[in-house]
Amino acid sequence: MPARQRWARWLLWLVLVIAIAVGAGSRLLDSLPSTPSHASVAPSVLYDRHGTPIVEIGPSVPHASLGLEDMAPALVDAMVAVLDPSFLEREGVDAATYAASLRRARGGPEPASEGIMRRYLDMVHHARDGSLDEARMLLAELRLGRELSRPEILERFANIAYLGRGAYGVHAAANAWYGVAASDLTVTQAAFIASLVDAPGGVDAASGPSDDPNQSARLRRDRVLLAMFEHEVLTSDELAAGRSTRVEAGIRPATGLGVGAADPEAPDVAAGGFVRMLIADAGLGAAVGWAYIELVERYGIHRVVTGGLHVTTSLDLEAQRAALRAVRRQIGDTTSGDVGVDVVVLDRSGDVRVLVTASRATPAVDIDVASLMRPRPVGDLLGAAAADLQRWIAPDVADEVVAQTADAAQVAAAFSVAATGGEERTPRIVLETGDGAPNLSLTERTTDRWLMQRTAVGEPASISDLRAGMATFTLPWGASALGRAGVSPQTGDAWFAGWTDHYTAAVRVTASSPPGELDAASRANELFTTVLDTLHSVP
Repeated sequence: MPARQRWARWLLWLVLVIAIAVGAGSRLLDSLPSTPSHASVAPSVLYDRHGTPIVEIGPSVPHASLGLEDMAPALVDAMVAVLDPSFLEREGVDAATYAASLRRARGGPEPASEGIMRRYLDMVHHARDGSLDEARMLLAELRLGRELSRPEILERFANIAYLGRGAYGVHAAANAWYGVAASDLTVTQAAFIASLVDAPGGVDAASGPSDDPNQSARLRRDRVLLAMFEHEVLTSDELAAGRSTRVEAGIRPATGLGVGAADPEAPDVAAGGFVRMLIADAGLGAAVGWAYIELVERYGIHRVVTGGLHVTTSLDLEAQRAALRAVRRQIGDTTSGDVGVDVVVLDRSGDVRVLVTASRATPAVDIDVASLMRPRPVGDLLGAAAADLQRWIAPDVADEVVAQTADAAQVAAAFSVAATGGEERTPRIVLETGDGAPNLSLTERTTDRWLMQRTAVGEPASISDLRAGMATFTLPWGASALGRAGVSPQTGDAWFAGWTDHYTAAVRVTASSPPGELDAASRANELFTTVLDTLHSVP
């Protein structure tokens, strides 16, 4: 073959390879969320399955977005100096950053410290939830470098970074820590806030010696001051003056904000934001707690608290209210002191339609409907099938040990295996998340649908026997139901669990002075019937 033809063939292959690479890169870019048009912090809103808003989850400290010109110059200098000293000196494509990303994509070591651009992308694209691999992250960095200038990226980062005490962004941080505007921060105050980017939790704790109780906070602040000096934004005299300033002299007491950890190793609970119930009469505390955990495991706290998620849950608000009314009647009719009731209803997809947990310490106090559901003794509810239902009752317990306690959701999940003839359907509350309210059409919003987890697990003879031995009865609205009662006489826990063609439910009733096994079980049976009948009577 002549040399000219060989070169032509090689050139053709090169063009083809480039075209394929460009097409793949374009598809990867299309799969990325677009860069937000502005730096924003917005609470997430949870809705019931019919689109009714039920709760907001947002930052603990009021947020406002500022321009760099509205921030103290020392604060801007401190963040740049400690995180990425040459950040503002570079524009567009950053060869060093992308080289590090390529090394990471090939399995290389993680860098000792992330730059500002990567940190910003971690927050707005939520890379740590696994939605962005290194290839997509690299392309996101390339696109961000083209779309925004370095000062714009820095401004956005400073407005959404978590800085302790429930404060997202420098406006909230200046208020939470010092009670001043971000433009009025002193050099030492700015250095302290910049030091919180890497470790915002636990700094309220006095962990040092008696003559320097905030030693760890001071050392971190001084590290930022030294970085500012090395970056030539502080003189040696300013460095010395800053280091001589005691940290606690300027920190606003955390007690006034209701946040702050007593232990420097304890989790920063303020980072989780606040929960504002939009529906106060449905006993949604336990259900919201469950949904919150699901969301944080998938997206991380930062996105849940600040990302403005619109979350559709599986909860049926009217059935939830009906269940709470029935639970309140049960507890109100009980004369004993310590009373507790749990009710969980799953549909055949494993979605939680109803979750109520309520308790009362004495007849003289109000009923608590905000607590989380906890495992309780199951007694003889599961009979001989207890060992075979182990994985749904207590998946973390060793196989050779039969679990003696469970919460109502675990019991309902176990009975759903029997109801479906040996099919596991993992209970869930979150159905999908989106960037707009669920009453918008799907074409008007981007959604992340959570797929149902459904696995055939088989049906041992013990589970078949459990189903065969269950009582059959008819709900007031005519639906047929199967159910089984169980009692733990030592603790007074009475259970009733079973299913209809559409739902599986578990109910627990406990009183400190049980009025008798049959009466306690009948109370659980009554709740089971009332709640399921409500769901079957809704058109």
